[in-house]
Amino acid sequence: MSSRVDKRAARGHETRLRILDAARTMLLARGAGGTSTRVVAEEAGVPLSLVHYHFGGKQGLLVAVLERENEELLERQRGLYAEPGPLADKWRTACDFLDEDIGSGFVRVLWELWAAGLADVELKEGWRRAVGGWRDLLTSVFEDWGRPLSDDLPLSPRATATLVADLFHGIEVELLAGVAAEDAPHREVLDAFGDMIERAERPDR
Repeated sequence: MSSRVDKRAARGHETRLRILDAARTMLLARGAGGTSTRVVAEEAGVPLSLVHYHFGGKQGLLVAVLERENEELLERQRGLYAEPGPLADKWRTACDFLDEDIGSGFVRVLWELWAAGLADVELKEGWRRAVGGWRDLLTSVFEDWGRPLSDDLPLSPRATATLVADLFHGIEVELLAGVAAEDAPHREVLDAFGDMIERAERPDR
């Protein structure tokens, strides 16, 4: 009996992953507005009823896509910040990750669901949870970083995390919109922020 149950659970998990992959593909190809549970079912090669069984509907499916993508990248960042070394070096690595995240489609997924979520409570809540995870991580990073430094840092760890999150959000939107580097020197801004972190870390500052 347990063997049959295990196989059924494995098949269900495999089907769920196939549906998530198909939904991500459709989201990148058609946007949130052009993605329906029916087209996702067709792309995944499963009955429509299974999409609704696993995710309840379109909103639940899209939120699940974002949550999976977001958790994978948060885990990557947690690993980065847990490594030894100065925060300035980790900042520059995190900035390099931005190009990867644009290329992978994650940033597009994030902002497709933000736009759709403006008129949908469930999607809006999913987007807030995703972004909140980054803000929480950055808050802990800046708490640890600021502890051995002087008490006269201009912003609290939470405020610094908010500033950084908003900085990346603005850059992501402009990159998705095709704003040219000569019109908005994003990397220059990110590098300058890294330089400020490095100066704060110097023992002779």
